[in-house]
Amino acid sequence: MANAQIVDYPIVYSSESFCKISSYNRAEVMQKSCRCTFMYGEMTDKATINRIDQSLETHAMEQFEILLYKKNRKYFTFVDQLMTT
Repeated sequence: MANAQIVDYPIVYSSESFCKISSYNRAEVMQKSCRCTFMYGEMTDKATINRIDQSLETHAMEQFEILLYKKNRKYFTFVDQLMTT
């Protein structure tokens, strides 16, 4: 969950499940951008990154499937629905 009233939408809540999947603890995730750029890697699709950025800029609801990297740099596929108001 991110704060849509602050520039770059900082993360204000991270579930325990996300922390387990990503190998990041809450302290490492909190206040980072909801774009999760710290989890992008060489195989993260640039077109999907652009869709996320565009959705945030236009406040559009969108669903994404994106390849992200865990703290140990192993990748996993993450599906999320982005909603801004």
